[in-house]
Amino acid sequence: MARPVPATIGATQAPEGELVALADIGEVHPERVEEARLGGLDLAGAKLPGLLMLDVAGEGVDAVNGNWRGADLRRVSFEGARLTGLDLGEARLDEVHFKSCKLDYANFRQATIAQVTFEDCVLTDADFQGAHIYATRFADCQMAAADFSKAELAHVDLRGSELALAGSLLALRGATIDSLQLMELSRPLAAELGIAVEEA
Repeated sequence: MARPVPATIGATQAPEGELVALADIGEVHPERVEEARLGGLDLAGAKLPGLLMLDVAGEGVDAVNGNWRGADLRRVSFEGARLTGLDLGEARLDEVHFKSCKLDYANFRQATIAQVTFEDCVLTDADFQGAHIYATRFADCQMAAADFSKAELAHVDLRGSELALAGSLLALRGATIDSLQLMELSRPLAAELGIAVEEA
């Protein structure tokens, strides 16, 4: 069944509650972080599968090559975070805002992504294969070689982002792009469809 047309695209809800500043994720149960403000937290390489983040704001967080597979992130924001190679495979992201984050080589395979904003992010070689993406906005993002193969997109706004994608361009069905992006994608899309483009 088709999902309804959303009133807005992207994250609309900021973290709620009185956010408590944490300098170390060990200050709380390591698999559950709620109503917290994370400043400059070092989670590089941390294995936190099934992590629950609820009403969390993170600035300058380092989670390079972390394992957050199957995580549940709700009303979460990250700004200036280093998330290169972060594994969010099979995760659920709802009302999440990534701003000026490095997410190159991040894994979103089979993830459910709804009402999420990626703003001014590096998503080079990010893997969205098989993901379910709804009412999500990619604004001014670098997405060279990002792969959406077999992903399901509905009401996804890609306007203004770099779209030199890996995998099949047919995976972008359900997305909105701008006219400049269409011109850039026209030749590889024609080639994928078996259409020869030659001057008369």
